[in-house]
Parts: sequence; C-alpha cells; structure tokens
Amino acid sequence: MKRLKTTVAIFLLLVALSAGLVGVFAAGKAPEKEALLSLFTGPDEVREDLFADSFLDKVPIYNINEIVTRYTRVLGKLLEVRGERPQYTLVFETGSAPSQIALDQEGKIAGIWLGNWTLKSDTLEKLVEELKGLDGTVSLYISREGIELFSLNGEREMAVGSSFKLYVLDTLYETTSREDREEVIHLTYKHRSLPSGILQDWPTGDPVTVKTLANLMISQSDNTATDHLIELVGRDYLAENTNQKNRPFLTTVDVFNLKYGPKDLREKYVNVGKEKKREILNGFEGLEVSVSDVKNEPTLIGQIEWFFSTKELAEVIYDIRDTSEIFINPGLTTKGDWYRAGYKGGSEPGVLQYTHLLQVEESSPVYVVSLTVNNPEGGVSTDKVTEIATRIISLVREGKI
Repeated sequence: MKRLKTTVAIFLLLVALSAGLVGVFAAGKAPEKEALLSLFTGPDEVREDLFADSFLDKVPIYNINEIVTRYTRVLGKLLEVRGERPQYTLVFETGSAPSQIALDQEGKIAGIWLGNWTLKSDTLEKLVEELKGLDGTVSLYISREGIELFSLNGEREMAVGSSFKLYVLDTLYETTSREDREEVIHLTYKHRSLPSGILQDWPTGDPVTVKTLANLMISQSDNTATDHLIELVGRDYLAENTNQKNRPFLTTVDVFNLKYGPKDLREKYVNVGKEKKREILNGFEGLEVSVSDVKNEPTLIGQIEWFFSTKELAEVIYDIRDTSEIFINPGLTTKGDWYRAGYKGGSEPGVLQYTHLLQVEESSPVYVVSLTVNNPEGGVSTDKVTEIATRIISLVREGKI
C-alpha cells in the first residue's frame, strides 16, 4: 500500500533545485554532458569540486563514491553520454543507464539522478534465472497484444499490494460512463485512510470528481481515493467478479485495521469463515490505527491482502490500455523512451509488485510485463527486483523479446 520509494530508480540523489539553475538553462549552456563524463571518468575518488556545497550538505562525498563505483564495477568504463537535457543515456562498456543532472550558476552539480542499468548481454533467460535466485516466491508474466509470451508462475495468486487498484479502475470503467466519472462526490470520514496519497489530509466534505479520484488512485496510489471508489462501484460487486481469495473484498482501511489493530481481532478474522469476516468488516466505523502503528515487517501477507496472479494483472492493464490514468506515472520507465508507458505497482514489507504496459512506437505491439515477489519470512530485495524488472523492460525496448 505504500508508494514505492524506488519507483523510477535504484539510486536517487536529488537536491532541491534553486532559482539559480534557471539562469544556466536560460542562457542556453549545456555543460551537463561534460559534468557526467567528469564524474565517471575522473580519478578513482570523485572530486568534491564537481559538486555544489548545497548538494554535499545533503549527500556526503563517500556516498557518491560508492554509487559511482557500483556503476563502473558492473558496467565498466563510461564511453559516451547521449541525449539532450533533461534525459541522458550513459553508455558504458557493457551496458547503459539513464541519467538526469542539474548544474548551478557556477556549473557545479546541484542535483543528479542515476537510473537502473541494463546490460548488453542480457537475455530473458538470464534474467529469469536471476529472479529464481531471489528469496521468496516469484511470478513473472509477459504478453504481447494480450497473448502470453512468457510465464513463470503466471497463474499463481499472490499478494500484490496496491496493484489491486488496477482491478478497481477496470471495474470503474466497466460500470460507469464518462458522464458518471465527471460527477462530484464529497470526501467522507469513513473512507479516510492512511498514506500513500494526499486525500487523507483533505477536509471531510470536500468535493472531488470521480475522475480525479481515479487519477490519484493510480498515479499516487492514494488509499483514500481508492476506498471512495470501492464504495462507488460496490465492494460486493468487486468480490463477485474476482477470484475466491479476494472474498470478502477489502478496502485499504480494512487492511490497516486488521493488520495493525487489536491482535485478537486480527486472529479472529483470519480464523473465521467468509460470512463472519463480512460481519467484522461491517463493524468498522472508520480508520482505527495511525501511521505509527504500521510495522516495517511482513504481516499476514498470505491472509490479509489482495491476491492476483501476474496473468490477471497483465490482462487487466491490457483491458484498460486506453485509459489515461495508467499513463500519469510511468513507473520504472522514462516517458521519452516510449510511445506509451503505463504502470501500477504495489509494495509493503514482504510484497513487491510491478505491472507495466509498454509500446515503443505508435505502430508497435503493446507489451505487458508483470512481476510479483512475495516473501512472508523476510523483506523483499527491492533494489535487486527493481534492477531486474528494469532490465526486462529494456529487452522490450530493444526488441529482444
């Protein structure tokens, strides 16, 4: 349910850009490529004089050295910097990585972003073997124009975190018209949830359109928006049209209350039948826990969750491929690299899920890559899973799948 921190990169070195940066851009100067080359082709120890003091105040030079070393250890020597501001591609001996950079008035680095690398030697078979070596259970499903290309446990129903919101969006479009989605509803206390999102901080009674709720549910994984939409389309309708493991269908408020509320309530819910479960859910007046109650460890991810297979998620996002909501947040992709890049992901301790809809050119086929990792015994290796997912996406971009 949390919005994934590494949505677009393994490493994020980002300092708030000052007004002074605008002066560099406005003057038409483009020294960013030289700065990137200096960063990766200089001496073994990165020179502090490359960076603005404001940057080094937030990111110590030894952290920068560690990150640069990690890239060069995997990718070899930097050969070339391609692209134009703001999107650059760092071309190394054995692979490449996307980057963005901003300089201050003196030409020093004030902000830098380094994305996940891809390797020239990558193949789907190689990456699948890396996935199989991860802790926990892994599912990968890839389709082209809605037809299966590859499946590893693709039909296994697993905990998917906020990726279930794709199903809510699909149901919304199935059951409402455009005019319905333009209607205004008012936020209620009952459906006020915990982050991720922003609507939990808005006043009760504030008006918002259904379409705005849908945009926030997908692009920001807004839990409060999601629960209002579940109320709108109907919890029972959602339950009737999904797999048995999602009955009764849970709101995000339900999940927070059950996972992090009273232990006796949690144990009772897990051990009773569906009808008794519904009675427990109907007894909730609203959110009964706070952010401080949420634990940073896997909590009943096999019993209190939303369960979908990667095949189901791939079919759902393909079904809604013409909706605008899925294209607001491009996930692990860079928008400029694709004609269309749609995304929804989900994460919580022990759960990581990525589902991407990808189209290179307007005339290209539509691919879907859906990857889920569950580990109820410990945390998921987010950095490694994110890296592998990005490398699989790059295979699609390069026409290797």
